[in-house]
Amino acid sequence: MGVFTAALLNIQNALAYITRDSRNYYKFGEGDSLPNGMVRSVNDSGTARACITKLTQFTQANGLVDGALGEERANAQQSFNSLISELSMIVAYFKCSTFRVLFDNDGAPARAYAVPTQTLRRVGSTKFIYNELMGEPHRVQSRDKHLQHYDPREPVQARLARVATQIEKYGEQFGDIVYHFRKGVGLYHDIYPVPDYYSGIEDIESDAGISRLELRNIQKGWRTPIIVSTGPIDNQVQDDHGRTELDKFNESMRKFAGEDAAYALHLYGADDKTKPTVTTIDIAEILDQTEKATERIGRKVCRHFGVPPILVGFATAGQLGNVQELENTLDLFKMTVIESQDLIKESLRYVFPAKNWDLSTLNLWTTEPEPTNEAQKI
Repeated sequence: MGVFTAALLNIQNALAYITRDSRNYYKFGEGDSLPNGMVRSVNDSGTARACITKLTQFTQANGLVDGALGEERANAQQSFNSLISELSMIVAYFKCSTFRVLFDNDGAPARAYAVPTQTLRRVGSTKFIYNELMGEPHRVQSRDKHLQHYDPREPVQARLARVATQIEKYGEQFGDIVYHFRKGVGLYHDIYPVPDYYSGIEDIESDAGISRLELRNIQKGWRTPIIVSTGPIDNQVQDDHGRTELDKFNESMRKFAGEDAAYALHLYGADDKTKPTVTTIDIAEILDQTEKATERIGRKVCRHFGVPPILVGFATAGQLGNVQELENTLDLFKMTVIESQDLIKESLRYVFPAKNWDLSTLNLWTTEPEPTNEAQKI
């Protein structure tokens, strides 16, 4: 419990300490590790991870409406539809679209690579530091790459000069950064994105904790089917074969239980008159309470992510039969999905304004028409 509490407080405190140091470097939380902690918390929670999956699936949908554009190469390894799939997951975690832009020999944007938001830190308003291990204790600062925010109005010669410097310094062109999110209210919330689900980080941590508790109860629960209570049995004096009376008793018990049966618990008192008392704990009741807590907290986690509980397996018969409730719930979820899609579209349009970045949408709800009289006759 102490370890869990300490880890949770570190994540919570990190939000209050987004600061700027004398180098104009913005620390993303206490220890500069807030986004890393959020990712770990989400990944430890089965419900939160399911919400991320649903948000990603519905955001990317079937890719771009312009199918030909979707099949074009975003980079050497990916089509634009594949890139959008990566960006959809990044946006699900951080509500921020982040990627690198690489340029051709004329200085025009030519390729794009998704960049996990937690790997970037800001220096001033236009510069970034990138490191795959940013925010981690084993980060090697000598591997930092100093990059700039993409500016479509930058003179071509200045851009090409920076590309040449990158190639000389890093052995390759690393490009510029696009870092697009809806700016929040609060100190430096215009510098880093803090997703809405962070306000419910305690529930996300609790969801993960309940799963660990349930596993412990199942693996280490009190499951002895037989308890035998006796007076004292000698375990000191040995016979010619080196066995004590207690050894013989235990052997008899094993024979009685059988080869594949669960072994019995033997309790013995200090003397024949003092027999031990046994208090049993109903493991079934504990598991039942755990199951109820799992659903209660799981639903709260869904609410923090804006994902309908029914999409991640929480539903009751009454809800399934309430068509209007489902329609209203999925309409609200559609708004969340559209917001995520807009972030991706706006960020790509910023770099490639001449292309159509409209994304397809998944049909969240389909109602069957009322049968006609003719259909009823069949």
